[in-house]
Amino acid sequence: MTHQDPDAFGAEQTPGHPDARHANPARAPVLGSGVSGLVLALCAVTLAAHAIDTWAQANGQALHGYILWAGALVTAPGALSAPPPPAPLWGLSPYVLHVFVHGGWWHVLLNAGILLAVGSAAAAPFGRGILAATGFLAFYFTCAIAGAGLHALVHINEPTFMIGASTAVSGVFAAAGWAGGGRAGMLRLAVPWLLINALIGIAGIFYALPIAWAGHVGGLLAGMLLYPVFVRVFRRD
Repeated sequence: MTHQDPDAFGAEQTPGHPDARHANPARAPVLGSGVSGLVLALCAVTLAAHAIDTWAQANGQALHGYILWAGALVTAPGALSAPPPPAPLWGLSPYVLHVFVHGGWWHVLLNAGILLAVGSAAAAPFGRGILAATGFLAFYFTCAIAGAGLHALVHINEPTFMIGASTAVSGVFAAAGWAGGGRAGMLRLAVPWLLINALIGIAGIFYALPIAWAGHVGGLLAGMLLYPVFVRVFRRD
């Protein structure tokens, strides 16, 4: 997840818990050998979206501008010298679509790599079938919305724009801990990431850092708190 100088917007860019049955580490290892087809497809769509955006940047910029318009979360647009027009769906589309917009190949490959590493463990307790897949995707995008929401709240008076899948991936990171070791497993994975982002936030008071730490924290907190609920509601054996 990254946030960049919003004045460049539109310009050329070169950027309880689940019960014991569901928390058996042998059934849902954090770095499992089996890769979920759903997670693989989600990674593929994310990479394809960035490939299209990369092509668009090299071929006239118009499509790239539309992608940023629909997917980049802009905070305090009224404070910009040239504010962008409101995003689609009454300005709400970036809260979801930011997960498909990235600042470069290093950015998208990092997020896709983490999702590939831990996503299958997080998806396994949902089981198989359409409802299970729907549940995992609903969880994934709920974490994205929570991360975007916290970022927007923290930067309500500060112009930024935020892109990247690490809001959602942070939530999946916590979910993999739940799946692999219950509450204790979740805390082992989530608390260090929470502390790292808290330190980034404190450092950001003194230095301008292009890291959307609040987006990470929002997605992570959603994963820590909501994953057991999603599993209970959507689980299919």
